[in-house]
Amino acid sequence: MDRSKRLTLAMAILPVFLSMAAVRLAHAGDEWLPISPDDLALKDNPADPGADAMILYRESTLNATDIVGKGDSDQEYFRIKIFTQGGTKYGTVEVQFGRKEADIEDVLQYNAGLRIQGVRGRTIHPDGTIANFDGKVLTKQVAKEGETKVLVATFTLPDVQPGSIIEYKYTKQGEPEWLHSEEWTVSQDIFTREAHFTFIPPSGDTGYIPAYRVYSLPAEEFPKCDVGVNHSCVMVARNIPAVAEEALMPPRGAMESYVEWYYQEMGAPAHETPEHFWNRQGKNWNDELEHFISKQDRLKQEVSQVVGANDPDEAKLRKLYARVQQIRNLNLEAEKTEKEEKVEKLKDNSNVQDVLNHGYGYEREINFLFVGLARAAGFEATEVFLAPRSNSIFRPELEDAEQLDDDIVWVRASGKEYFLDPAARYFPFGLLPWYETDVRGLRVSKQGGDFVMTPDLEPSEATLVRHADLEVSEDGAAAGEFQVDLTGQRAALIRESDRHEDDTGRKKDLEDEIKDWLPTGASIEITKISNWDDTAQPLHVEGTVKIPGLGSPVGKRMLVPVTLFQAEQGKSFTPEKRVNPIYLHFPYEELDDVTIHVPEGYKIETLPAAQNVNRGAVSYDISASQQKDGVEVKRHLVVNGILFPQTAYPAFRAFFGFVRSNDNAQIVFQGAESAKNN
Repeated sequence: MDRSKRLTLAMAILPVFLSMAAVRLAHAGDEWLPISPDDLALKDNPADPGADAMILYRESTLNATDIVGKGDSDQEYFRIKIFTQGGTKYGTVEVQFGRKEADIEDVLQYNAGLRIQGVRGRTIHPDGTIANFDGKVLTKQVAKEGETKVLVATFTLPDVQPGSIIEYKYTKQGEPEWLHSEEWTVSQDIFTREAHFTFIPPSGDTGYIPAYRVYSLPAEEFPKCDVGVNHSCVMVARNIPAVAEEALMPPRGAMESYVEWYYQEMGAPAHETPEHFWNRQGKNWNDELEHFISKQDRLKQEVSQVVGANDPDEAKLRKLYARVQQIRNLNLEAEKTEKEEKVEKLKDNSNVQDVLNHGYGYEREINFLFVGLARAAGFEATEVFLAPRSNSIFRPELEDAEQLDDDIVWVRASGKEYFLDPAARYFPFGLLPWYETDVRGLRVSKQGGDFVMTPDLEPSEATLVRHADLEVSEDGAAAGEFQVDLTGQRAALIRESDRHEDDTGRKKDLEDEIKDWLPTGASIEITKISNWDDTAQPLHVEGTVKIPGLGSPVGKRMLVPVTLFQAEQGKSFTPEKRVNPIYLHFPYEELDDVTIHVPEGYKIETLPAAQNVNRGAVSYDISASQQKDGVEVKRHLVVNGILFPQTAYPAFRAFFGFVRSNDNAQIVFQGAESAKNN
């Protein structure tokens, strides 16, 4: 989506989430700020001991003064102290920005985005010697959002070593007569000692009013705007903790501190309460929905061909869901080149009739179609707009409609509420993608809208069921067969991620995943994959496995681990310390049933004791029982919850340490001759 704004167009400006920073205008020319001897001699960050680096000083200026003649600009200046070899990575700088593609119908919109200019940098060593940056700035495209290309400019400062100070400047320059909504990203990957921010709004009457939203900052650090000539706003922040990257952490957007600058159209309601804002937004979205599904005759015709008059209500909904999922979902397709797009000549959809006639649509159009069909079948149905929890946490008090950039369908049938996402091609009826569950969304209506909570998930809606039958030889090698069944979220995510792969690619990806569960050195071959296209069924995989050295002969005995499949969770709970809350995508459970046959010439001597632990949010039980010619091991692990405070980390770490210890317990086989002598 293009989120820049031409001044001559009369519609609201949408915010763009690109990290911005700059050099304050007070520093003219190419002068660098002086560096103190103490900073040159600094060996560590007292506020964050052991860190790889820290931001000593930063200045950021958003300047829209001459928006008509020059365009707005975002200037940035960083000064960073490098402490360790790991910190030298900050000598390579990446800057993300957007650029609009050429528009044949309006050449004035060409490159109506940002460009990087004025890149300067240098490296200062502890002895005061300086290496100036005189290299190239490389630019590459990393994504595409609608008509806007997302680009990254990269440059590397010279001779960056532990003990060095690096500093660099650059400007993101906009096109004349375009406004860009930007943000001050206050928190960074590393600790910031001091940061200064300035916003200078457009001079004169542009028809738009600058405004800001504050995320995760104390009130005393909010921008302070003067009433002078340029009405500039400034903010100073000090001792800003780093955003620590950890396994199983909430989305980064929910952990960062930032100020988002955007523009309101002149005449937009001022000082609205959140209730009034969302009610007005709900009406706008409902009008969009009503217009798109207005072709009632075409909808009723389609319903008559899909459902039977005597079908139960849920059966009708399931059939309509299946019909809508046959629509080609353009959002799930690989990005096309301009040449490919011209060859295919896809037409825009103005309404549900277009979607049905064309046989394709974007996700929102597909969900709108389902609402129309459900209503034509006699059900109460509408859209729910929500913020996917994969990206952020919804904060309605900010009055930011851009947060709700996802949508699902709400239906009432036979007194029961259904939350459905027909556009989620690989998710069966009744199962929402995990990022749309347990979140608050705006259910729209002619009156405006009301907030509803989407359903949460149960562990049974994301199961991993594994079976194996192994023969262990006298040298400890093992071979046999296995079966894996994945249900719910687990199956849907694999189907979705491999949607562009052929049978060979899918097989390879599944083999790689299954090998990660097995001991080092294991080899597998998948012989069968079932139910790939039947999303209502578990994804079923069969194959053979070989594991050299599964058993360890020790004298007259052999030790064999009680579990074939290795616990993955322990990797996330290895560190002793934790900064962020624990955030899981969805609850889940694992059920394993493995038979290990006694090696020839051996008998069972001892089996590990059964274990059964239930901590509420997590539970685990494992048992090994003697069978006719071997041992059957059953294991059941359940994780029930998605968000836990940082204070719960020691308990989780202890629990998964217990799991790892018992998964690694040993079955002891004794040589038959030795057992006879005993």
